[in-house]
Amino acid sequence: MIAARHLALAAGALALLGGIAMRGADAQSAPVPSVTAGQVSAGQAAYARNCAACHGADLTGAGPAVALKGAAFQAKWRGKSAAELLDAIARMPPGQEDSVTSAERVEMLALLLQANGAPMGDRPLPSERAALERLPIGGPASGTGPKPVVIPPREGPSRLDAVRPVTAAELRDPPPEDWLMWRRTYDVSGTSPLGQITAKNAGKLRLAWSWSLPAGGNMMTPIVRDGVVYTYSFGDIVEVLDGATGNLLWRFQRTLDPGFTPQGKKGVALAGDLVLVPTSDLHLIALNARTGAVVWDHKIANTDPKQQIKSAPLIAGDRVVIGLNGFADVKGGNFVAAFDLKSGAEQWRFHTIARPGEPGGDSWNGLPLEQRSGGSVWVSPSYDPVSDRVYFGVAPTYDGNALRKTPDQPGVTNDALYTNSTVALEAATGKLAWYYQHQANDQIDHDWTFERTLLTLPFEGRQRRVVMTAGKSAVFDLLDAQTGEYLASMDMGLQNVFTAIDPETGAKTVNPLAVPAFDQKLVRLGVPGICPDLLGARNLMSTAVNPRSGRMYVPLTDTCVHPFPKGERWQLRPDPDSADKWGMVRAIDPATRRVIWTTRTAAAPVSGALATASDVVFLGFADRSFRAFDGRNGRELWQAGLDNAPTSYPVSYAADGKQFVAVATSEGFVHAQAMRQVAQITAPPAAGATLFVFALP
Repeated sequence: MIAARHLALAAGALALLGGIAMRGADAQSAPVPSVTAGQVSAGQAAYARNCAACHGADLTGAGPAVALKGAAFQAKWRGKSAAELLDAIARMPPGQEDSVTSAERVEMLALLLQANGAPMGDRPLPSERAALERLPIGGPASGTGPKPVVIPPREGPSRLDAVRPVTAAELRDPPPEDWLMWRRTYDVSGTSPLGQITAKNAGKLRLAWSWSLPAGGNMMTPIVRDGVVYTYSFGDIVEVLDGATGNLLWRFQRTLDPGFTPQGKKGVALAGDLVLVPTSDLHLIALNARTGAVVWDHKIANTDPKQQIKSAPLIAGDRVVIGLNGFADVKGGNFVAAFDLKSGAEQWRFHTIARPGEPGGDSWNGLPLEQRSGGSVWVSPSYDPVSDRVYFGVAPTYDGNALRKTPDQPGVTNDALYTNSTVALEAATGKLAWYYQHQANDQIDHDWTFERTLLTLPFEGRQRRVVMTAGKSAVFDLLDAQTGEYLASMDMGLQNVFTAIDPETGAKTVNPLAVPAFDQKLVRLGVPGICPDLLGARNLMSTAVNPRSGRMYVPLTDTCVHPFPKGERWQLRPDPDSADKWGMVRAIDPATRRVIWTTRTAAAPVSGALATASDVVFLGFADRSFRAFDGRNGRELWQAGLDNAPTSYPVSYAADGKQFVAVATSEGFVHAQAMRQVAQITAPPAAGATLFVFALP
C-alpha cells in the first residue's frame, strides 16, 4: 500500500467511481442508461493504459489504490449524476490529465458503469454532458454481520486440538517453530531461528502444498502457532490450515457493513486463545483460535468510510494497537489507537495529524483541521516490552499545495507534523514519548512510513538501543530509541533529492527543483529527473535482520520513471554491468553502515525479506519468482515460478519437526503492478492468488 501522493490523488478521483450501478426504476423522466460492447472494450484499453497500474487490471484495487467496483462509494454517489463521475475521471491521472482524451473518458465511464451493473445493449452511453446529467446513479447496499464459520467434517484428531494459548512471554520470545506476528518479533526482525534449510540444501526445496486464495490484493503474513496456519485474505476471509498438509481446519468470512468494500491487509495477530482481525469496515473483531467463533466485535468509533486498515494488529501487553490510513478527503487525517484485549473497548487514540492548539499544531501553516489530511499509518508498529513503547512511521499529507506558501504568522511553520516522522508512544496511555521528523513538508511523496527496526548497536563507544528506518529515498536514519536523538544516516545511493544531510541533526537539504511552487506542478530535476520516482527505491518490501550475523537484508528498486507509470525508465547511476537490472538486494551492516554485498536482478523485489538462522534469505519478485539467496555473499541458491507476484510477507515455521517456507501471491499492491510495466514483465492472463508452501524433500 504505499502512500503515494499522485496515486492517492488518483485514488481519490477514481474512488468516487467505485461501487456504482445505474437505477433502472428511478424517476420516470430519467432514461435507463446502457453501454455498448464497443464502448466497454475501448474503455478497457484506455483504463489499461492510464489506470490499471494503480487500481488493478480487474478494477478490484491494489494497495492504496481503491477498488473501482463494489459498494464502497454507493452511499456517497447514490442519486448523483453520471456527469459528476465524468468530471472525476477528467481529474486523472493527476499531473497527466491531458494524456486522456474526452472520448476515452466517456469510454472509461462506460467501462466502470458496466462493471457495476449497467446493462449492455445497442444504445451507447451518451457523450454529451447534458445527457449524462440526466442519468442518476444508485446501487444495492451490502448486508451486515459475520457469515457463519465453516468447519469441514473431521476425520480423526485435528491439529487444532493441540493448539496452545499464546502467552505474553511467547510474544516477547516466540518459540522457534512459530511465527506469531507480522514480522515474527517485536523488533520486526523478519527472521526465523530455524535452520534446516541451508545454503547447501536450499536448491532441493520443493512445493509441499498450496492453497488457493480469493482473488484480490492479498498482502498477508501467514501467522503460525503449533503447526496451524492462520491466513487473512482479500474479502475479509480468515482461513485456518494444517501447516503440514494444507488441509482446511476452519474458515470465517465477514459480511461488511453497507458502504464498504474489501481491502487487502497484512494479516492477523494471536494472543491467548484469540485471533485479532481488523476488518475492511473498520471493526476489530476477536475470534476463538480453535473454532473461529466471534468472541467480541468492536466498531472503531469516529472514523470515515474512506479510511482503511492495511496494517496487521500489534499485541502490546493487554492491548491491541492498530493504525489507520486514508486519502485526501479524510479531513483531519488518521490515527493510531489501542483496544482492550479482553473486550475490544478503545483505550486511547493518537492523531497523526497534529491538531490546532496542541503540540505540533502550529506546523500546518495556519490551516484549519478540516484542511489537513494524510498522516496514514500503513505498517504495524514495533514494540519494546522493556520500555513499554510502540514505534511507528507516518506518511505525508496528500494535499501539500497550501504548505508551499511561506508562513506569515509568528511561531507558525509548514513542517506538517507528524508526517514523515518516527513516533514513539507510551503503550499504556498513548502519550507521546518523542518524535523525530525525517523529512519536513514532503512535496514529492518520499514518505517514511515503513517498519521501525529495533536494534542494539555500538555507537560512539557504547551500546545504544536504536530505531532504524528508511523512506522511499532509501536513506536509512538511526535514532536513539529512548530519546529520539538523531545518531546517523546511511544513503543507499539511489536518490538525487537530498543534496546534504546534517551530521548532527539529520536535517536534509532538498534540491529546490524537487519542490513545486505554490499552485504549480512539479518541475523534474532535468535529466534524468527525480529519483527515485514515487514508487520509491524502497517501499512496502520490508527488511530483515539476522541477529546472529548482524546483517540487514534490504530489498530495493533502482529505477526512475517519467512520466509515471508508463514513461521512459532509467537507473540513477547507469552501469553497463547492471543494465536493465531494476531490482536490487543488499546486505548491510547497521553497526558500521557499510554495504557487504549487492545482488542485482532484472525484476524488482516485491515481497518482504525473510531471513533464517542458517543465513538463507528469501524474497519474491515482480516476475512471479520466489528466490533464496546466500546471506553471506548474495549468491542465488534457488527459485520457483509462481502463479502471480508474491507481493506479501513470507514466513518460515515448523510442523512435525519439518521446516516450511510460506508465501502468498496476488495482483498485489501498486508497486508490483507498476514494476511489471516499467520492466516489461507480462503477467499470466489468469494470474491467481495462492498460498505456496515449500520444504525440503
